[in-house]
Amino acid sequence: MLSIAATVAAFYVGCTAIGLAIGTLAEHLGRRRIWQVPVPEGQRAHEVRGNITFVLVCIVTSTAALAADVARFGDDGAGRVVGTFVAMFVAFQAYYYLLHRALHLPALVRFHRHHHESRVTSAWSGQSTSLVEALGWMGGYVALPILLSFLTPLSFVGVVAYLAFNVVGNIVGHANVELVPPNPLLRWSSLSSTVFTYHALHHARWTGHYGFASTWADRLFRTEWPDWMTLHRQVWSGSPMTSLKARGEDADVRVASAP
Repeated sequence: MLSIAATVAAFYVGCTAIGLAIGTLAEHLGRRRIWQVPVPEGQRAHEVRGNITFVLVCIVTSTAALAADVARFGDDGAGRVVGTFVAMFVAFQAYYYLLHRALHLPALVRFHRHHHESRVTSAWSGQSTSLVEALGWMGGYVALPILLSFLTPLSFVGVVAYLAFNVVGNIVGHANVELVPPNPLLRWSSLSSTVFTYHALHHARWTGHYGFASTWADRLFRTEWPDWMTLHRQVWSGSPMTSLKARGEDADVRVASAP
């Protein structure tokens, strides 16, 4: 058990460190800042505490799952590795959207407020959560691959690769800088890989944009703000948003069906 815990701890701490290093470096070197808004005093300390909570929950739950040996794993051939990664990506995006929408319900939003203290996000914001929200994430990190493995044996390498991608991507994706350039197919490519401004608007507006690495669920359930592409182009042009109430010229009054 101790050897498993040490390996799991090295994985999550290592991925977190890599994500923070990339995200922080991007913020320092990037010229396309998303928000030009003062950050409240004490936000970084708040985020550090949340990151410690999140990583500890990851370590404990993942260690317990591996020690219990309940997931079904097959070979690590290229096809199974890729298939596992894709299955985890699609399933996690669906799970995360539902979890995130649930955390915005009146009965549960108190558990999500910790994360939303970071209205101007940074790399430290990604894993800044309360204990309850961190446990909710483990439904995607731990329970989801176990359930998928009962449908068909997964690749252990594929699961680990996806978790590393998710951990690092979640952290870097909260950085206060835009790294994805505009392109004619952005509205369609965002169905599987969204832009940084997209989630930054969720932290400022509270409602809408409940997906993270993809926009398909927001589009399907009509929780997508119509002005995000306009604001993304503004940020990419070198003009950061100077108010958390910033709106694009094509903004609606509110997102339809947002709670």
